[in-house]
Amino acid sequence: MDISNFLESKNKIFIDGGTGSEVERLGGKMSNAWGALANIYSPDVVLKVHEGFINAGCDIITTNTFATCRHTLQGPGVEDKTLAINQAAVKLAKQAVKNTNKENKVLIAGSMTNFFALSENEYRPDPRFLPSLSDEEKNYKEMAKILLNEGVDVLLLEMLLDIDHSKILLNVALETGLPVWVGLSCCISKHDQTIIGRNYGAEKTESLIYDKTKIVENPKFLPEDKIIPLVDIIDELTSIGGDVYGIMHSWFEDSKLGLEVLKDKWSGPIMFYPEIHLFDTSTGGAIITATEDEFAENCSNLIDNRIKIIGGCCGVTDNHLKSLINKFK
Repeated sequence: MDISNFLESKNKIFIDGGTGSEVERLGGKMSNAWGALANIYSPDVVLKVHEGFINAGCDIITTNTFATCRHTLQGPGVEDKTLAINQAAVKLAKQAVKNTNKENKVLIAGSMTNFFALSENEYRPDPRFLPSLSDEEKNYKEMAKILLNEGVDVLLLEMLLDIDHSKILLNVALETGLPVWVGLSCCISKHDQTIIGRNYGAEKTESLIYDKTKIVENPKFLPEDKIIPLVDIIDELTSIGGDVYGIMHSWFEDSKLGLEVLKDKWSGPIMFYPEIHLFDTSTGGAIITATEDEFAENCSNLIDNRIKIIGGCCGVTDNHLKSLINKFK
């Protein structure tokens, strides 16, 4: 399907919700590589997640490949299954489209990100499985090639929040020749109220529940844990390329400011899909911070004619998306 024509044919395009969080909620196999193992150990759950989002009215579903890069799969010790896990993810997405009779109507986005295997019971990259920058690039190229060969319609770069790692991933994605959509995560800094690339230690609204007396090291998304103004990230990445930019995996309050910065710096299509998932490391579970109606209302308050693609991230279920889509229809 020609994605440019697809974008032009619709006023608003609805992307799915939290694929990984839904896999977890429905009992899929989880690990320190998030929901990656579910593709081969809980395929029925992954299929159910995709079908749920399609039946809710989504135009695009996202492959369960957020954490399926080779260096991330080293965490649970299944890096030798990198090809099989990624192939299975795309096949499951395609099967869901077929099962719901939506061939040529629903697109498949191949998810890629700068996610690293987590330390046990902690939200920080495990230092044992951190690749060199050259190996990181090599692993992204391997994964991008798999997604390309398996036939995804677009590469969706998710939760980009720095410059160095993000530039590596973006350059690799662009080399495939596929359309590339860039999802930026941001937060309001508790230090000076500016909007920055999302950072656990600096965010104004804390997104983790954990025992601060027991953790080995403070939570962080990336090994370097830099605080970087969002405007600098946008300037660096948009100078390289990309077809769509957006704010995702961010709280509503943070997304509002992030979208304002993005609209000022980017003139192309914009996507927006926030998260509503408060992680509880003490239980391994989550607290969902918005009902279906609240999610739809909060999204509607931030969506204007500049925002073309709308959906949800962690915590957003098919029912949340159904409420949002019905509100627009």
